Amino acid sequence: MQTIKNAFSRVGQAFASVGKKLYVSKKAYAFLLPLFFFLILFSYFPAFSGIYHSFFDWKDTGESVFIGFANYKELFSDTEVFWPSCVTLIKLLLPKLIINIVVPLIAAEMVFNLCSDKAKSFYRLWILIPMVAPGVVVTLVWDYIYDPNFGLVSAVWTALGGETIDWLNDSRTVIPAIIFMGFPWIGGTSVLIYTSGLNATSGEARESARIDGAGTWQIIFLIDLPQIFGQVKFFLINGLIAGIQDYSVQFLLTDGGPGYDTMVPGYYMYEQAFRAGRMGFASAIGTFLFVVIMLFTLLAFRLGKKSQEDQI
Repeated sequence: MQTIKNAFSRVGQAFASVGKKLYVSKKAYAFLLPLFFFLILFSYFPAFSGIYHSFFDWKDTGESVFIGFANYKELFSDTEVFWPSCVTLIKLLLPKLIINIVVPLIAAEMVFNLCSDKAKSFYRLWILIPMVAPGVVVTLVWDYIYDPNFGLVSAVWTALGGETIDWLNDSRTVIPAIIFMGFPWIGGTSVLIYTSGLNATSGEARESARIDGAGTWQIIFLIDLPQIFGQVKFFLINGLIAGIQDYSVQFLLTDGGPGYDTMVPGYYMYEQAFRAGRMGFASAIGTFLFVVIMLFTLLAFRLGKKSQEDQI
């Protein structure tokens, strides 16, 4: 009889525990509801609204007429601005992507391999300080650096015997000049994220490799990189997304010029929306960029997953 009572008691305690968890879960979901509400309202709704309005002749005055795929037909047949802007985007995106992945990794390896902990803290601090300056300010500073009359780059170039060049208004130099912006490309959190990843790697494997005669480059490529592949994939995906969306230099410095030499799809979308008042056509450009970003992101995840499986 006592055994039966104990069994019923345990069942009752189990049900009470489950009920308590469900009650706590409901309270947790209740607290999360405002977060999801504002997330849907300010993040998801504008995106789906843009996709929806890409099928309309939607003016900045609020007028909209359904026109089907007419915006997309016009977009994909635009060989004067849109397709050249995609080529320009690739010219800017690939070098910047490589720079933003590789250079901070080299800096992180240099900081990580310092013998003194004080020196490591010192360099981490000075690498992080540039984040204090807003990105717009940094871009405007580079405008002065490239000034053809008194800019630093022009001064060095003419001192070496070169002719005066308007770096941001010359078709020959504007793309390399934009890519060079941000030199030496190590300010911010990239180095710190790589360093934290290196701190979590196996020190025993590194020491064993050194004992076996492995050099610095062998340790980096065979031991460090496989263990911080998550950070590399993070910078790859975020670099793709940010690079495709970015048009800050065009907005602040070049206005897409000279001619259309620095025009990118993101800035073309901005111009069509807020200068030409063609919100529907701009929505079509935004939808195209959304699809491209999604495809590149899925591809990067797939390649990253395959690479990890190969390592296993």
